[in-house]
Amino acid sequence: MVLDPKRERDQGRWSEGVSLEVDDLMEELRARASAARRSHEQLEALLDAVTAMSANLELSVVLGRIVRSACALVNARYGALGVLSPDGEHLVEFVTHGVSPEERARIGDPPRGHGILGLLIRDPRPRRLADIAAHPDSYGFPPNHPPMRSFLGAPIRIRDEVFGNLYLAGSDHDAEFSEADERMLVALASAAGFAIDNARLYERSEQQRQWGQAISELTRSLLESPVETDSLSPMVERACGLAGARLCAVTLVGADGLSAIHALSNRDQPVAASATPAPSWAPLEGGHWSEVLSSGQELLLVPGPQPGAAQRVASDLSKAAGIVGAGPTAVLPMADGSGAIGHLLLQWEPGQEDLASQVMPALSGFAQQVGLGIIAARAQHDRALVAQLEDRDRIARDMHDHVIQRLFATGLSLQSAGRFAVHPVVQARLDEAVESLDVAIKDIRSTIFQLHTQAPSADLESQLRALVETYAASLGYTPALTLEGDLSHLDPDLAADLMAVVREGLSNVSRHAQAGAATVQLCLGPSLTVAITDNGTGLGATGRRSGLANLERRATARSGTFTVESVEPSGTRVTWVVPLGGPGPSALPGRGRDD
Repeated sequence: MVLDPKRERDQGRWSEGVSLEVDDLMEELRARASAARRSHEQLEALLDAVTAMSANLELSVVLGRIVRSACALVNARYGALGVLSPDGEHLVEFVTHGVSPEERARIGDPPRGHGILGLLIRDPRPRRLADIAAHPDSYGFPPNHPPMRSFLGAPIRIRDEVFGNLYLAGSDHDAEFSEADERMLVALASAAGFAIDNARLYERSEQQRQWGQAISELTRSLLESPVETDSLSPMVERACGLAGARLCAVTLVGADGLSAIHALSNRDQPVAASATPAPSWAPLEGGHWSEVLSSGQELLLVPGPQPGAAQRVASDLSKAAGIVGAGPTAVLPMADGSGAIGHLLLQWEPGQEDLASQVMPALSGFAQQVGLGIIAARAQHDRALVAQLEDRDRIARDMHDHVIQRLFATGLSLQSAGRFAVHPVVQARLDEAVESLDVAIKDIRSTIFQLHTQAPSADLESQLRALVETYAASLGYTPALTLEGDLSHLDPDLAADLMAVVREGLSNVSRHAQAGAATVQLCLGPSLTVAITDNGTGLGATGRRSGLANLERRATARSGTFTVESVEPSGTRVTWVVPLGGPGPSALPGRGRDD
């Protein structure tokens, strides 16, 4: 058989062509299989990333997971998520991945949204760059910043709002990002929007719960506490923490129409223990305070370089808290319908205007609830005062209509019986009994007068002055009262003993001393000292009185001392001293009468 060389060459070329086509097909199949595997892996990675983002509802945790998932999804070396400000003009938060805390510290302040980062802020759509430095909007990197070349960015949207942007970058030796990487990042950004929205809703509901709990605790404390400022101090500390502010204060309008700070909390100096006397602040006077407080509006004052009301108000508040520098300050009225009863004041660090703006709606509702709580507590205290006054009137009426009349009848009976007494001793005893009844009637009338004139809600100093003034009629003059120290934080039981000591001391002066002048001196230091001095006939003229024995028993019950001494040229001084913070009377002995 004869072979045709030409035919053999044609068959060889055909076989070679078929082999090349098969090789190309196999290569294409391998490429497609690899792309399918990669797409499948990326899809699995995307699903894993979405699952990881949704596994936690705390916003800060969610943001960090989004950045890490984005980097892992497209093999990016560096990643960041920039959160936009409420006005959408700049970045207020910058969450990073791939940069260590030490590197961040060396770089300095986080970016605000210039250059390529600002490109996505101004035009929120996906961006993919091969070389960052080659783009005309490139702003350059700050010192100590790691080198970055390729760039991939996509906005994160929540409905129609742009929450922030995802930024990914590679180093000088990393490959460029592909179109597939861009599609994956856009898909991840879309899922991230839902995760962030859920986290924000949870954060908002948690904040509302905390604000509501703070209001509930304040209202309960106001209704239970007899002193309003005792409830306001922990409230301002709580509000300071919830709002992220550095200080918080509450002002109340006084009877004179002036506002004064009644409670203040500095984040760096928490509210002191209740045992420590509360500091006092001067009224908030000046044209700048009048302008701000009388506006009746919720204000966010941002101090500027030029002097003005905002600058002066913020400076005054920071000085009151002992802080240097003034930051954005919120002024929120607490109204009762007819006008403001006070204001809630908060101040943040300089530059935290965005944080202050975000928390203002919550603070507005909080301030209104605080005002309602104060009004409700005052109304309850007023109702309790009215009930107490009505009860006092009833007691005074019963004492006048029943007790005094019976004592009068008893005295008249004894006087009638005295005419039939033959023995001198019996006659003397009857006369002494009649005199004692007269003294008892005077004491009851004095007590009735005090029940009608003394306001139960008055502070201790006012009660003491009112008590001293009640003896003006029986003495013919008003005793002088001298106070040294703050009596507002005196223990209620000790305050009651103090009132009784002054009352019994002045009663003895009124009945026995025949003095032309008397003084009451109170000194509050490590111990409470009460000294009552008169210029009368002195102790020797009448001997020891049972009212003085009462004072001695009160001092002994409190581990204190009681002394009686004569003064020159005439008169008597009684001194009652008890330690502060010591044990109270476990069982006060029965009180004798003032003879």
